[in-house]
Amino acid sequence: MSESNNGSFAKHKRANNEEVGNTTNNAAPKTPPLDANDQDPISPTSLYHSNGPSTETVQRNLYSRSYSAPNTPQFHHQSHAYSSNAMQDARRNSLNENLLDNNNFTKFKKSILLPAAKWAYSPITKIQRKSKYETKEPDEYRIEYSVFQSLEGTTTLVTQEDISNHFQSSRRDSGELAQLPENYITEFDFEALINQLKDVIEEDHVYPERILTGSSGSYFVFGNIESTSLYEKVGVFKPKSEEPYGPLSPKWTKWLHRTFFPCCFGRSCLIPNLGYISEAAACVLDCQLQSYIVPYTAVIRLRAPTFYYQFWDKSNDVTKLSYKIGSFQMFLHGYVNADSFFKMYPIPTLEHLLPKSSDTEIGIDSDVDSCKFSWSRGSMSQFREELEKMVILDYIMRNTDRGMDNWMIKLEWHEVRRLESSKTMRPYLKIGAIDSGLAFPWKHPNEWRSFPFGWLFLPLSLIGQPFSKRTRQHYLPLLTSKLWWETTVVKLKNVFMKDADFKDRLWNKQLAVLKGQAFNVVETLKLNFAGPLELTRCQNLLVFDDLMYMPRHESGERRRSLPLMLSSCYESDVRNGHRYLSQLSEVSSEDVNNGEDEYTPLLAPLNTNGSGNNSQILSFPSQTDESTPPPYESGYSRINRTVETSPAKGAKVVIERLVREDSRPPVFTWC
Repeated sequence: MSESNNGSFAKHKRANNEEVGNTTNNAAPKTPPLDANDQDPISPTSLYHSNGPSTETVQRNLYSRSYSAPNTPQFHHQSHAYSSNAMQDARRNSLNENLLDNNNFTKFKKSILLPAAKWAYSPITKIQRKSKYETKEPDEYRIEYSVFQSLEGTTTLVTQEDISNHFQSSRRDSGELAQLPENYITEFDFEALINQLKDVIEEDHVYPERILTGSSGSYFVFGNIESTSLYEKVGVFKPKSEEPYGPLSPKWTKWLHRTFFPCCFGRSCLIPNLGYISEAAACVLDCQLQSYIVPYTAVIRLRAPTFYYQFWDKSNDVTKLSYKIGSFQMFLHGYVNADSFFKMYPIPTLEHLLPKSSDTEIGIDSDVDSCKFSWSRGSMSQFREELEKMVILDYIMRNTDRGMDNWMIKLEWHEVRRLESSKTMRPYLKIGAIDSGLAFPWKHPNEWRSFPFGWLFLPLSLIGQPFSKRTRQHYLPLLTSKLWWETTVVKLKNVFMKDADFKDRLWNKQLAVLKGQAFNVVETLKLNFAGPLELTRCQNLLVFDDLMYMPRHESGERRRSLPLMLSSCYESDVRNGHRYLSQLSEVSSEDVNNGEDEYTPLLAPLNTNGSGNNSQILSFPSQTDESTPPPYESGYSRINRTVETSPAKGAKVVIERLVREDSRPPVFTWC
């Protein structure tokens, strides 16, 4: 082959490479890599860009797509770049001729066919309705009487400052540092993170990756590492429309289960299609309990081509897609599933045979990876206290899906002592409670399944012990504080009101179940011998909020000056110049005893001038106007005509009422 042919072939090869690379960068949705244990065997290992002109970088650009995405377009293979000029020209010419011939049909399809098909096949559930509670200001929630009574001599939290300082004081009393978990984030930083993720998706075209496991559509969302071109997992997004009951669930097995076996699908005690709200509400409740075992979760809106859309709504252009509402939960780094952790470190059943401590002594320059973990009495006690946090959280929100794969454990090593040539490290176990979408039921499970808590099947050395003193001192002051309940209920309701199908009736039932569960927690923590097993044996209770309007009475004002009730049919008889029974004590004793016996009737006889013989005429401000009813007007006549404006209502307060649920237990108590 001549040099000219070699040069032209090399030039043509570079041009084709540039053309394929530009096409891939502009149109191909790119997703960051999965971990080694999560990625497909043929999928790329990374999307990290390289400055060097290596072959590996070009190959990443060609194959950087999500193989689990349903609507990711096909990519050109690199071998297409080495095709002949004649074949490329013929392909371009034929393609241009087809486009020219079908130009009118393309216009007709885009202008008429596609809009008509979208309108015809769009389900009713796709119409995004705004919640009628979205702009409504939250009502004042004030508890007048509470069923949560504290023990004598315990700490009472009266002000908001007391509640804020309770976490630090409880940790200080136990000798630990009051530090928040590493996944804690403020609301301001979380908003900045969400804006960054939207830029990564819509500008960098790094799209979320669908998680293959689970019963609903959930996605790993990637964020850019600062000052680098690398990406990492920062959270998990779960759209509402892709839940098991949602109209766009991407899991076909759940669709078949729901369609052909509806009697065995779902949980009747839960509100359908509300898992994303439950995820965010679990985070709010966890923060209010000051446990901090749930990663920060909030309700946001995202869009990406890798999400599951209807056929008529799919598009490779992210700017043409509609936003999906769902829950976003921060990713836990360094955690492993509980079942995997217990396979590596089985829980011993005989705690008294274990050593006292798990401290490990290593070299002064050695890394913590050289430390080997083994159970001891100290590590069992510390892990039991962490587990009690999740027990109380799950029981209060009545989580129906707390399996061994729905919570995670992280092993950390803390330095406790340092010498010249060595240092002593102590293990510390942390718990991360994830996947709380099947919580906050509107009734107790009372049909086929009881949905027991997964931690009930742990060895008795962990779950069969009484609650620790630290747990009692931490949760009892919170759960018996009126101010804490007033703040928590308002925050939880604000989260549930973000759903377009929010209903006050169902929310009141959910709150009754939640408070009934919390009442059992309070009464169990008061018993020094009770633990998680005794807690789960408690009967099902409900605590309803009865609303009452307190009368608005200013200080120094006499009670007789208040307007009379307007709901009685005898109202006109009382107001027609007769004596009111409650005012008999204000009449002088001389007038009362003058010509009357001790059996004075409620309504004294009238004189010809319309006033009582020896009675004091009660004059109210509202009776001096024209709306005063005529003498001897019946109550029915008064109802049929225009009445005066009712008196202003006073402050609305809550009276808690405890009720025992008498429903039958479920058929199966083990699943």
